[in-house]
Amino acid sequence: MPAPSSPGLSRRVRLRLLALVPLPLLLVVMADLTGILSAGDSRIECPAGTALVMGAAQYDGRPSPAFERRLERALDLHESGCVDRIIVSGGSRAGDRYSEGQTGVNWLLDHGVPAGGLLAEEHATSSWQNVRNSLPLIEGGLVIVTDDLHAFRSNWVARQHGLDAQLATVPAGGSRLGYLGRELVGLLGYQLGLAR
Repeated sequence: MPAPSSPGLSRRVRLRLLALVPLPLLLVVMADLTGILSAGDSRIECPAGTALVMGAAQYDGRPSPAFERRLERALDLHESGCVDRIIVSGGSRAGDRYSEGQTGVNWLLDHGVPAGGLLAEEHATSSWQNVRNSLPLIEGGLVIVTDDLHAFRSNWVARQHGLDAQLATVPAGGSRLGYLGRELVGLLGYQLGLAR
């Protein structure tokens, strides 16, 4: 009696499909996954100059929990004297009354950061634009403030713009596996020139 067949694709078909993936792309994916999983806080050399807070969702002028974690980290950097300037970058969606940039600046003002040290970049809708649009506002060294799983892509984008950034990260919330998948797709899109 023949053995029962297993559901799904046969081993031979799976191997043929895997052979269709070019080895260089597979190596890039593996390197990117390693980078995303290993990126995190760098040992920040102070004074660092400028913190760039990468935008995240806001709800009618209130930062989402993820955004608030990033803002708290930037506030810590400011209070410790490590940065004297904070840029909060992020635009708005159709129908929003507030941008991510302005929401973040308002939150930092409410937590004691002087207005003279705060700048809002209010047009970015991607990590690439967060960095590109903030370039004219950066003074001195740069610390990128973002989630730990977003740090590798943010730093990669900064390098593409000629910046040598340090990283100040907070733990990513939600499903880490889903977040990791989004980061990998986003990073590959940038590396392949499919997104900006």
